[in-house]
Amino acid sequence: MELRQLEYFVAVAEELHFGKAARRLHIAEQPLSYQIRKLENDLGFKLFDRTTRSVSLTPAGASLLADARKLLARSEQAADTARRIAAGEAGVVHLGYESATVPSVLPDFVKLFRAEYPEIDLILVEHSKAGLAAVAKEDDDACIVTRYERLPSWVEFIPFLEDEAVVALPIDHTLAEKDEIPAADLLGIPFLGYEGASSEPINLFLARLAAQSDVDLDVSQEAESYMALLGLVAAGLGCTVVTASMSGFFSDRIAYRPLVEPSVRVEYGLALRKGDETPILSALRTVARHLKKLL
Repeated sequence: MELRQLEYFVAVAEELHFGKAARRLHIAEQPLSYQIRKLENDLGFKLFDRTTRSVSLTPAGASLLADARKLLARSEQAADTARRIAAGEAGVVHLGYESATVPSVLPDFVKLFRAEYPEIDLILVEHSKAGLAAVAKEDDDACIVTRYERLPSWVEFIPFLEDEAVVALPIDHTLAEKDEIPAADLLGIPFLGYEGASSEPINLFLARLAAQSDVDLDVSQEAESYMALLGLVAAGLGCTVVTASMSGFFSDRIAYRPLVEPSVRVEYGLALRKGDETPILSALRTVARHLKKLL
């Protein structure tokens, strides 16, 4: 039993007239009659009672009609779903995001993506550390990251917002009295770093800051996430550097001041693997470029 035969059967069952059904299907009446007889032979029972004046469904035919309509609807739905997946209009995408992007760009990206591609299931994966490793291993399709430094050569990076680096320090710290903090003023102050390899974004940034300003930062303690870093600052254990978009956290216990001499700009953007050109990844690229125009 083929889907085409079921389509022919439903047309005859609804029209109860072979000529009308043939015209509806845009085929001749003779091949239509042949396909119906073949279907009946394959099934082993009659679907229609035919006379020279009328066509009517048998009880078995009436029973088959309901199921045939469901099967045809499901096959059409399956084909439409496959078409939308092939076009990048449906499917599943695993999007990683670094913790630092939550207060800045993640909500806007997710809202825009779901508005433009409601049929794509967006699965979000948080990375307290750099999310590039998950993209490299293909665990994530892409990741929203914070770029302090040059990214690996295999990464395609689409920036959509630029932010500045600020110093976060206990609110009663003497440096909090300044409107801005030169990097040299951080010398000798207990500094809070980011736990992980030297390839982590903030560690790359700190290394560059030390090289540019000749400041050997005294990293007294490390944490596994940006929020943990800020919690340690709020507890008075030292200072750290974050992006300006995070300056609203613990505002009653942390002072945020622009970092100068050198000042540092930070970019948020979408990181993908170069050469990946699936329709769903094209959707991610489209949203990233659209978001850049909106922010």
